[in-house]
Amino acid sequence: MLEKILELKSQSKSIAQIAKECGLTVGQVKYRLQKDKSKQDPVATADSKVSQRLLSRAEHEWQLPAFYGRDLVKVMAQGPTVLFVYWEITWPRMRMVASYMQADFRYIQKGLRIYDVTERLFDGKNANDIKDVLVSEEAHSWYVNDVAPGRTYIVDFGLYEQGRFCPILRSDPVITPRNTKAVWGEPLVDPVKNSATPSWYENFSSYSLYSKSTK
Repeated sequence: MLEKILELKSQSKSIAQIAKECGLTVGQVKYRLQKDKSKQDPVATADSKVSQRLLSRAEHEWQLPAFYGRDLVKVMAQGPTVLFVYWEITWPRMRMVASYMQADFRYIQKGLRIYDVTERLFDGKNANDIKDVLVSEEAHSWYVNDVAPGRTYIVDFGLYEQGRFCPILRSDPVITPRNTKAVWGEPLVDPVKNSATPSWYENFSSYSLYSKSTK
């Protein structure tokens, strides 16, 4: 049967035509051709198998882990009005917070609290504005839309239960870029209005600070 298949193949007939003339299925024809090819070139077949094993091993060794086993929340400015937040919360910490809230952690709503802390020495209560964003159970990252350009934000990841928000982790601050063009020559920092040397400058020592004598 293999000889007939090879003969028909040498006549440039398709796999479907060969299968029809030999009374076989297309899959059976492909199997016989593949088997014949393996017999003809055993070294190439062995090399191919070794290469596949090495490639599979390399992919396994260099694959980035899905989780690192650390508690963290990070925020980045994706644009003037969009923040990208990603987090990793270990189960021990999640269970600890759920125990404090006296609720089953599997069914507690997870979410983000966005603080606008522009020009504030943030103490947790003096934010300019607060925005809550609920996230899905399986999510480990989220895009927060409709934030203001040129503002400073801090993000808390936490749990919501019975109207309460219990923060678990807090991010570092991030500043969203402006969405307007900078004026040519506009300084990045406001210049000092009075650059005169203060009167106490020449009388400053490492031990004391005293006024210049007017005698």
